[in-house]
Amino acid sequence: MRRPVVLSLFLVVSTVGCATVSGAPHTVNAGCSYDQAWSVALATMNEFALSKSDKDKGVIETEWTNFASGRKAGAFQRQANRERARFYLNVEAVRQPVRISVRQAREFFSPVGARSQGIAWKRIPPNAEEERRLIQRITNQLLSEGCTVVG
Repeated sequence: MRRPVVLSLFLVVSTVGCATVSGAPHTVNAGCSYDQAWSVALATMNEFALSKSDKDKGVIETEWTNFASGRKAGAFQRQANRERARFYLNVEAVRQPVRISVRQAREFFSPVGARSQGIAWKRIPPNAEEERRLIQRITNQLLSEGCTVVG
């Protein structure tokens, strides 16, 4: 009787834990005007193709970027799998300082084996290191433009 209770508790805790960790955006608080923070955020995204750039709403979205996956495919461990990623930036000026947040969406596709399930891309956790690198680039650019970065 104890085993189902322990298993149920484990599943609930692990599910809640994964949901809270993977959904938290990386942020930086900029002590400058909204216009200046927006310009820096937009300029920092110059290496990506943008699908949306709305200054009034404070939203920047990139197109999907496709690349080979590090995960091997099939019994012979081929390099057939693919991944894709896109970034979402929000620039919020509800109060000072201006808050810039970065989130990444990431998906995986395998054309072979049990993972393929047809032609659907499957959501996988974002790469937190890539999110941190992007927020660090934004922070460095803010500082070089004379903005302060607040805690």
